[in-house]
Amino acid sequence: MKYLLLVILAVLSATSVCSAAQQGALFRDAYACPDRGRSSICVYGTIPKGAQVTVIAKGWKSAAEVKERFSNKNEEFRNGIDTSTRLQVATMPPKNAPIIAVLAAANAVNEIKPENVQDRQIVERIGGHIKKAQELNLEPDIRLLQTRLLRLSPAILLSETFLSPASDVAELQKQLPTGCEGCENVPLMVGGSGLHDLFKPVRSSKKNSVEHLCGGIKLAFTVSDRTYALSHAFICESDAMTATLVHDLSGPAPALVLKVVGGL
Repeated sequence: MKYLLLVILAVLSATSVCSAAQQGALFRDAYACPDRGRSSICVYGTIPKGAQVTVIAKGWKSAAEVKERFSNKNEEFRNGIDTSTRLQVATMPPKNAPIIAVLAAANAVNEIKPENVQDRQIVERIGGHIKKAQELNLEPDIRLLQTRLLRLSPAILLSETFLSPASDVAELQKQLPTGCEGCENVPLMVGGSGLHDLFKPVRSSKKNSVEHLCGGIKLAFTVSDRTYALSHAFICESDAMTATLVHDLSGPAPALVLKVVGGL
């Protein structure tokens, strides 16, 4: 297992070098940094001069003011981005809440509260897909614990399927039905004829390279007339890799607009 993790991290390290170029024009990966001052939120990368910035989390958002830039070169956690920017917000987000910074005015950025829906046929379709899809690189004896369906709009349906090795089923089921940070997770956008893996950008493309990815969908929101989802992924057995992903869900398939991958 230790060798497998080293191989995965080597692949992800190569990926993280280009993360800065994938920051995109609209989003910045954000994190709380109270050690840099009261009401401080930091983002990876820089902010164009004069840009409006809004920081959003589940149940919270705030306009933000750019205060300073600083170097990431001496930080222990590496993601290929050399500079961070400190923002000042009016109020701090809930503790440990996943957050994202959007280069837009606060009135243009709005959270979507997903509706939990029930549809047995869709759940069975997702389960069959997960068991057969070789590109997911799952263990042959993986067990499906639960699938949640999250309706964002009449046209947009997401799902999260929590998985477990056969040996850990009883223990991990205790964390359900509200979610499971310790479970392997396959988050999908459910299209008319396709199921689209939101963790595809951080899965290994090597055949028979089994991975165990935890995390999931953390936030859904709109910016003007487009719908986005923020998700986090990390290796279940280790905190040595984490990824922040933002997908534009406004089309027939999710479009990746932010990818930041880092490791120790």
